[in-house]
Amino acid sequence: MTDYTPLHLDWPGCLNARDLGGLPLTGGGTIRERVLVRSECPSHLTDVGVAAARAYGLTRVIDLRRPEELEQWPSRLADGATYLHLPVQAPGDPEEGPWVHLYQGMLDRRPELFARAVGAVADAPDGPVLVHCAAGKDRTGLVVALALTLAGADVDALADDYEVTNERLAPRYVERAAEPGYDRPAERRVPPTRHVILGALEHLRTRHGGVEEYLARGGLTPGHVRALRTRLVG
Repeated sequence: MTDYTPLHLDWPGCLNARDLGGLPLTGGGTIRERVLVRSECPSHLTDVGVAAARAYGLTRVIDLRRPEELEQWPSRLADGATYLHLPVQAPGDPEEGPWVHLYQGMLDRRPELFARAVGAVADAPDGPVLVHCAAGKDRTGLVVALALTLAGADVDALADDYEVTNERLAPRYVERAAEPGYDRPAERRVPPTRHVILGALEHLRTRHGGVEEYLARGGLTPGHVRALRTRLVG
């Protein structure tokens, strides 16, 4: 654990919006503020929340959800040139459980989709980039972890940030569990802890040679890596 303090954003309707600025780097220093933001689905935003998100100056919104999720829960930030729909799963991809297997399966199957998402962070116009999925936990957690690892983030701080989501979304987990027809697999009813994201990064190291090698296999270029590091670290 580290003494990293998340920078939570007051976007009414979203419980899990935070700027990753201030997250420590391995060699000293921190991730810059107002360059990378994560959240759950913006469909939860109130009108005041939409205004707050727009006022933050977002220059790109990267939506990682499947097409059917967009149909059911449209994003309230989907208008304009800032919005990109870049799912990291293809139609028909299975979702294994428990959590560790889910993450490994997504990564192993779709390096090109994860590389595309990270590349979209790297080549965005100057300003805050928002990455989100449904809960802002699994797909968002993976894409953010890949980007932060390339930038040299401290792995313990990265895991701290990942686990913060459980606390932020706890009220929504309770609501969902009480909904009729709630059918989440038993092995995924307990929110994932830091060992899940750490295990995903270790899986990339042992099976794919590391994060940079994995993303290069998916099409991320050295230019993207340089641009990402410049954006996140300066």
